[in-house]
Amino acid sequence: MNTELQPTYRYQIGGSLPPDSSTYVVRQADSDLFNALLAGEYCYVLNSRQMGKSSLRIRTMDKLQAQGIICAEIELTGIGSQQITAQQWYGGIIQELISGFDLPINRRHWLRDREDLSPVQRLSEFIETVLLTQIPQNIVIFIDEIDSILSLNFLTDEFFALIRNCYNQRASKPDYKRLTFALLGVATPSDLIQDKNATPFNIGRAIELRGFQFHESGALVAGLLGRSNHPQALLKEILYWTGGQPFLTQKLCWLIAQSGFVQSQEVDSIPPAEESKWVEQFVQKQIVEHWEAHDDPEHLKTIRDRILRNARDSERLLLLYQQILQYGKIAAINSDEQMELRLSGIVTKQESYLRVYNPIYEFVFNCNWVRTKLIRLRTSPIRVDKATEKKTKIPEDIKEIQPESWNNPPEAIPTRKEPWWWVGLRVLIASAIATSLVLGVRSRGGLESWELQVFDHLMRLQPQEEPDERLLIVEITEKDVQAQPAEERVGASLSDRAFAQLLAKLESYQPQTIGLDIYRDRPVDANYPQLAQAMKTSDRLFTICHYGNPGVVPPPEVSGERQGFNNVVLDTDDILRRHLLAVSDASPCQNQYAFSIQVASHYLAAQGIEPHLNSDGYLQLGSTVFKTLDTNPGGYSTIKSSGHQILLNYRATNQIAEKITLIDVLNGQLNPEQVKNRIVLIGTTAPSFNDHRWLTPYSKGQGTVQTMTGIEIQAQMVSQILSAVLDQQPLIWWWSEPIEILWICGWSLIGGLLAQTSRSPRGFLVRGGVAIAILYGSGWVLFLQGGWIPLVPAALALVMTGGMLIVLSRFKINP
Repeated sequence: MNTELQPTYRYQIGGSLPPDSSTYVVRQADSDLFNALLAGEYCYVLNSRQMGKSSLRIRTMDKLQAQGIICAEIELTGIGSQQITAQQWYGGIIQELISGFDLPINRRHWLRDREDLSPVQRLSEFIETVLLTQIPQNIVIFIDEIDSILSLNFLTDEFFALIRNCYNQRASKPDYKRLTFALLGVATPSDLIQDKNATPFNIGRAIELRGFQFHESGALVAGLLGRSNHPQALLKEILYWTGGQPFLTQKLCWLIAQSGFVQSQEVDSIPPAEESKWVEQFVQKQIVEHWEAHDDPEHLKTIRDRILRNARDSERLLLLYQQILQYGKIAAINSDEQMELRLSGIVTKQESYLRVYNPIYEFVFNCNWVRTKLIRLRTSPIRVDKATEKKTKIPEDIKEIQPESWNNPPEAIPTRKEPWWWVGLRVLIASAIATSLVLGVRSRGGLESWELQVFDHLMRLQPQEEPDERLLIVEITEKDVQAQPAEERVGASLSDRAFAQLLAKLESYQPQTIGLDIYRDRPVDANYPQLAQAMKTSDRLFTICHYGNPGVVPPPEVSGERQGFNNVVLDTDDILRRHLLAVSDASPCQNQYAFSIQVASHYLAAQGIEPHLNSDGYLQLGSTVFKTLDTNPGGYSTIKSSGHQILLNYRATNQIAEKITLIDVLNGQLNPEQVKNRIVLIGTTAPSFNDHRWLTPYSKGQGTVQTMTGIEIQAQMVSQILSAVLDQQPLIWWWSEPIEILWICGWSLIGGLLAQTSRSPRGFLVRGGVAIAILYGSGWVLFLQGGWIPLVPAALALVMTGGMLIVLSRFKINP
């Protein structure tokens, strides 16, 4: 038998197939979807799971792109559905569009400028003013997994109404004719807009995605060549048993191809004309018998769970399916129950009738299976409390207990003292389970939001400090901006004339360092040669740039040694907790260091403190080492920090430094002692320049959202560096992963011991509360010393261990 005809041929079980996959089966839906989208028709492919919708989408996108059509896909499950707000969800869609179409726009800034709009209005404006403006070609947006909207905590009717509105806009706005949507998922059109008083989602062309047909499935033959001398006959039998269901067909082909080898030895091919009998026996043994054990990756369980997921509806679905089994088919009327049963994948519509999709399903989900499930649904054991005449569910594992035992108080049941080793073993096992669960959830980011909220809370609890006397902020207010002639500002917050006067005034008072936190990406006007010369020669003036693509270039008059980027790193909740000191590639900036470290280093150099890299590659100033954030430090679980980052330890003060306005400086109201030997930072606080909305750990928890301006953020960063080097204020540190695991495990053991020594659940709650208070207090004390330790995971481990042991104690499990 020749098994080397297709040495690289592989069937794919589950997942999406790449466009050039050798096992991709081209169906009628491929041409229907491609031609419809090519013609600009809105389309939707709504079907059961594992029917090849994602593979169809990928291949269609590839073909459309070859025709010059710009495509992107939004997979709604990637945006999230649990504990997500409408604002975050719509913002996620906008981010997917930016990433998918590679649009050169700052999403956060764009959204901040439109905070007065509703989430759906922002998305609508983004489509019209950004997407259709920046992309002149035809556009197709694929929206996959649309059924995930059903688990959102808010209605998404407006989202699909927006898609319908984009279609309607074609009549009045020609640009919308270039935009087309394709929706894919496990849903019905009626699911998309659930408000019955609203217009239903009634646009677009439904693409029927049928199973594999024999005349289409030639691509699957190659993998069967080594198994039969008549692979087409073998494939025909496979399709009979699977009904052409894509996942099941690929899996059965793979199983049969693999059965040609036993312990790396080839076995005989299937005898001629025996394909039907052989495949039947193979299916019975490898799929139907003990199907739950063989169902890997899951397919049959997915169908089962879809039918049984809602006890209220499961009985109706089972009765409907029972009719189809008994009569072979029933008339298709597109009722809610019929549509739900079709979406489960167990039945299909053929010639106006519903039939079981294939013989495999009919064998697995047979009449006995249906009867068993119906009996369980209808005969859930109940008990009647004679005092209240209320019906209560009886747990399965105690349904044989005599009714009288329900009235026996726990204290009346005789007990015997447990040996100490059994108690200790039980505590250790419960602790290991709880710790493993907590660490597993934490590693996947499940606790990150809580831990960052605790970080912010501890930051706000720090004792109040005085403003940093080493700094002075020259702020440019809205009044300062308006006081400058508009023709001189040319859209900037600081004109050349005003800057020349300001710089001359400051230089005369001998500051140690001047930091200009305002972009100046154009040369100084030829009318101010003295300003250009001062910017070139001043050794105390430092300016900003912004690295990235496209970024903002630095002033051409300032050398690279006196430049620094002002980029910041935001967490997923848009709160600024990290301080970026350096990056490896800062283009178009001419310096790899941040503005804050440049300004602080120049100030410290006057005191004989020069920056250098220590033997570990960390930046060091004096005796202070700025240890870089590693992968997922502290409570972070989903970041991989790049560049030289540290955590930003905000100075706990209402005003980071003394402030004076530009007008006051130019009018001579500045005391020379306010400037001499200080760091003077110049920046705008005018709302019109949109640099006043930075969120910090102090922004929330104050009743109202409070923000900082960009110049205040830079002042905080400079102050942190100076305080760490000159005042020995600790930088925020964290434990290594092994120590964190030991810490969490230790508190888990404490929870177990408290549960074992408590006589009642109430006693454990009291003792556990005291333990958590001690945990919180220790975390706060360490945070004052710069330590960020795992409080949330430790508290969860304590409660989970104690809770498990309290529950187990009810069952009196003894050796």
